[in-house]
Amino acid sequence: MWHDAAIPHRSEQVGGQHSSTRAELAAVVVALQGTPRADELVILIDSAAAIHRPRRFWSHDFRPAEHKVKDYDIIHDILLELKWRSDSSSRTLSVKVHGHSGDPLHEEADRLAVRGADKESNDEDTLYPGGRGQEMVFNWVDDADKSKSYTWCPTVKKRIKAHEEKMSWQTRTRKTHAEEFLARPNAARPQLCAALRSIWD
Repeated sequence: MWHDAAIPHRSEQVGGQHSSTRAELAAVVVALQGTPRADELVILIDSAAAIHRPRRFWSHDFRPAEHKVKDYDIIHDILLELKWRSDSSSRTLSVKVHGHSGDPLHEEADRLAVRGADKESNDEDTLYPGGRGQEMVFNWVDDADKSKSYTWCPTVKKRIKAHEEKMSWQTRTRKTHAEEFLARPNAARPQLCAALRSIWD
């Protein structure tokens, strides 16, 4: 961050499910929280995903379900900070820059990112250690005895639906009409005899 001709240096470790975008989003929060809300702010960032993901919540007509949005624990804080800055009539601008382009500020940011990643894990000092942003992992064994492991996706949804249908069928209390008919003593014998006679004839 560059404010009043000074560049504060800060390296932090970001918890939750590890990804470069999650770290970029956490850096945006740090920049927003470290700048007076009345001041204009320009954020230089090389992650297009970190810029576009919060934009999905700007529309009042369509907003994705929060529990389906990755890294929403961080995005929530970004949206809150942006709202406060907007209420203060200050402008916030995100600018996409090219990574590894030799820009001294970008090179310094990369160096600090590596230093933060190398820190020893400590939940007390870690930004966003998990909680809302940590995704649940689903494990099961398929019909071919192969282990499967997925975070929430259409494959998991389909698997859960199939399992529920199977359990519902196995635990049903009422038999089908065919099962009730075949459960009777000699129920199918007349039909079988008639079918065989028609074949022989």
